[in-house]
Amino acid sequence: MSSLQDKMQAFSEHKVIPDVFPNIVNLPYDLTVKWPTATLDTPGKELDREDTQEEPKVFITPPPSESLDNLVLLLTDPDLMMNNDIYFGQVRHWLVTNLSSNTDGSLSHFASAERSPYVGPAPLPNYMYARPHRYVFILARGSGKVEIRPEDLRELQKEYAAAISGKQGEVQDLKDRWGFDAQKLIEKKGLEVLAVNFMRVGGNLKSSVANAVMMGQAAVNKVVGK
Repeated sequence: MSSLQDKMQAFSEHKVIPDVFPNIVNLPYDLTVKWPTATLDTPGKELDREDTQEEPKVFITPPPSESLDNLVLLLTDPDLMMNNDIYFGQVRHWLVTNLSSNTDGSLSHFASAERSPYVGPAPLPNYMYARPHRYVFILARGSGKVEIRPEDLRELQKEYAAAISGKQGEVQDLKDRWGFDAQKLIEKKGLEVLAVNFMRVGGNLKSSVANAVMMGQAAVNKVVGK
């Protein structure tokens, strides 16, 4: 289990603070993210893009003695076109509400609502931009059932000059997912942050193609009004 001091050092070194959070006072849990061929167990760990495409399993440690409910899981990328992209905002890669914790620290989807299905990293290739993107996992908790509506997400997009307000429906393209701000959503919904972890993922040829496809689909959907 990482000490709070170690986590804060990693968050500051890679500017998760202040780019994603202005500050973090307390984090009672560690967050571990597991894919079939990779594990994120240390803040700032650099992972291969190909190992992070499947939806991962998420665990909190130490496992709570009693089940935690009303949990919200977020994955956000603040580095779409540049580090801390102030024009497009963050890109929302995952958003699930009303999760519960199990006795082994895993998260239960029994009563959850998936607002944004998981989309794996697709950063621009390193030969174009020699910078891994930061992908920040956030586990927060509401005082009661948490409802995040499409209009909540559209409202966040208004702050960003290049963001295009999307439909925020069941199937979300890039224009639905950019223009996001995790901290503002947390504040708006009155959530308590319980755990944070982040990985760094560099681009490659496959991610470049995936990025171009998502950009193209977003442009097409804008034209036809989807």
